Amino acid sequence: MAALPPEGLTENSQGALSILIVGAGIGGLSAAIALRNVGHRVLDKSDLANDTGAAIHLCPNANGILRRWGVMGETFGACVLSRFVERAMDGNILKDVDLTESNARWPHPWHLVRRAALHRELKRIATAEDGPGIPVTVVPRTRVDKVAPELGLVTLESDQELKAHLVIGADGIYSTTRKAITGKADLNHTGKAAFRFVLPRVAAELNPLTVALANQHDTFTVWFGKDRRVVMYSCDDNALLNFVCIYPESESSTPATDGTPRQGWSGDATREIVLNVFRDFDPHLKALIAIADPPSIKVWPLLDMRPLVDWSRDKLVLIGDAAHPCLPYQAQGAAQAIEDAASLAAVLPIGTPPAEVPRRLALFRDFRFGRTVKIQEYSRLMGRDWDVRAYEAYNFDHDEIANSAALFKKWEEDQLREES
Repeated sequence: MAALPPEGLTENSQGALSILIVGAGIGGLSAAIALRNVGHRVLDKSDLANDTGAAIHLCPNANGILRRWGVMGETFGACVLSRFVERAMDGNILKDVDLTESNARWPHPWHLVRRAALHRELKRIATAEDGPGIPVTVVPRTRVDKVAPELGLVTLESDQELKAHLVIGADGIYSTTRKAITGKADLNHTGKAAFRFVLPRVAAELNPLTVALANQHDTFTVWFGKDRRVVMYSCDDNALLNFVCIYPESESSTPATDGTPRQGWSGDATREIVLNVFRDFDPHLKALIAIADPPSIKVWPLLDMRPLVDWSRDKLVLIGDAAHPCLPYQAQGAAQAIEDAASLAAVLPIGTPPAEVPRRLALFRDFRFGRTVKIQEYSRLMGRDWDVRAYEAYNFDHDEIANSAALFKKWEEDQLREES
């Protein structure tokens, strides 16, 4: 295990709270940046050396927050999504839309990025010596055994104990910290799973069957079948093509079919399984799948969870997939975790008394609950409907920094009126 900082984590210097984040993925590092910027002291612990996954959408609602934190997708290979193509399963084009004009409606760009590149940039900004506030300490490869919310106490599998004014559970859909609030949360198999992989564009350009698809830069393409779909989009300065292939989970012999949620983000699959599941699809698409490097192909069970009523207990709060997992059909899972981070920072300004933390965490939940439940439901609907852009306005035209700041200001004014 990496060494912990020698000073006491619970030291409250100049009104700064000590904060321990369980999980150093996109949500955890976003919370670390947001709370560091406010002036708090943050330690982020993860059982992963790096975030997993292939590529990710930075939708305008999330990108606007990140850009105000100094996270600029252009610096780490972001592609600007400029074209949207829908195809039938045989490859016939159903819709081909230039998004340049419609995307001008949003105040921030719609980026497609490699997930690992985003993760590296978030970690860099969180830990940079020259940023605002106190640099975040990130301790990788450590596992949490349990949390005592009333004490702000985290016990690691090594039996080491860490104490803070606030513990943030950003440990994903298989959350350990969630158990300290709910006892358990039922993760429901949706009956669908997804194969995920990336392949180099240059490899696709060498094949006459795939060169036309490979030459579509800054493009999101989806092939629709009756009960399955394949999504392809560019990332990493258009050097990579990212694939998400959603299908009935029972059709593969992967570990995702055993009826028990796997304790991890993804498992392995084979190229042959993917080709068999999508055997009736466009020959040009199947030729692309055949190029995929077998070790890169992962299978991801699509799990759902009923909305949690309680996101916090005493000094512990959940964010992101630990609190409100989203199905992938709107690409809003990471975006909602980033919004959570911005909102949490708004209700915990520097000088927040430690005794006030539980009440502020309940306030954070109230600010965020309605929007996250609605986006969860929209994502479920998107899995059944073909119009994958139906809820763009609600999703994208939202500024959580401004929203939570306004709500918190109103709450403070209400408190002053009650006290006067």
